[in-house]
Amino acid sequence: MSSIGGIGFRIIPLPDLTHYFLEYDEWLASGFHGDMDYLVRGKEKRRYFPEWANSILVCRSFYNDFSWGDVDFEACGLIAKYAVRDDYHITLKMKIYEILLEIEPKAESLRYKIFVDSSPVLEKPVGYFAGFGFIGSNTLVVDSEWGSYFNIGGAFLSVSNFEPSNPVTAEACVDCNLCVKACPTKALIQPGLLDARRCISYLTIEYKGVINVDKARGMGNWIFGCDLCQEICPLNKRLSDQNLISYARAHLIAPPLDFLVSLDEKEFYKLFSGTPVSRVGYVRFMRNVLVAAFNTGDSNIFSTICFKLKELKIPLLENQIKELEESFYG
Repeated sequence: MSSIGGIGFRIIPLPDLTHYFLEYDEWLASGFHGDMDYLVRGKEKRRYFPEWANSILVCRSFYNDFSWGDVDFEACGLIAKYAVRDDYHITLKMKIYEILLEIEPKAESLRYKIFVDSSPVLEKPVGYFAGFGFIGSNTLVVDSEWGSYFNIGGAFLSVSNFEPSNPVTAEACVDCNLCVKACPTKALIQPGLLDARRCISYLTIEYKGVINVDKARGMGNWIFGCDLCQEICPLNKRLSDQNLISYARAHLIAPPLDFLVSLDEKEFYKLFSGTPVSRVGYVRFMRNVLVAAFNTGDSNIFSTICFKLKELKIPLLENQIKELEESFYG
């Protein structure tokens, strides 16, 4: 595997993803995608590579530069590790451009199409075929040495000079289901099968409605994404704090809930500027802060945050408060 500026990459031939497409079709048919209708709309596009493509540049960037075990998060909000730093959709794409600039002089009439969660691509199977790791029980690509805290992106290429595809055949999850047990909302139905509708990442990022109290109870302090099924993995104990393309912003690691609810919309976008968090928007972020306050079990914190959010007179927040108040005080 080659590397440049903190990015590991490999150019591989177009892999046969037939098996993974069948699994993906079954997953969608089961409704596990929830309200993510764009996955259904883009299903057929995922099935085919560009006609002109002969290979794929596959890249990864690590972001495991701190441990949640070292963080005091009482009465604080938790944001997934990948999101407390510069947005990888941008930083990883810029690094891919750098790699393409290295490749271009050696390739005649290079044609390419970049993907970083921006195109309908099955990134995890592609990462598997690039030799980045095996697909683990938590449904993520897991490197047996460095774990699963990395983002995958790449580019379809017109060139035919590539490295042999070298998937990892050893699977370290065989006798381990710690991630399945660790999921508080039971989103991992069984090893390797995720019901996104129950997943904290889905609920805090993708879901646009009122979160019912039963699901809310399982969300704990998480206000954007979730790392529980990764943090519990023994293969993620080794921090990768060298050669990262973006480092965690210390002030975004477990910010206090009372501080977060004090933000107006302009302050929210300023605080999270350049991070993935800004993508969820102010209103849904405050809904997530409300759920985290509910889960503290502290009546002072919960009532204070309810009072402040009621002042905004936003229907989603008003309805979320009604959903939680009855259970909290009942």
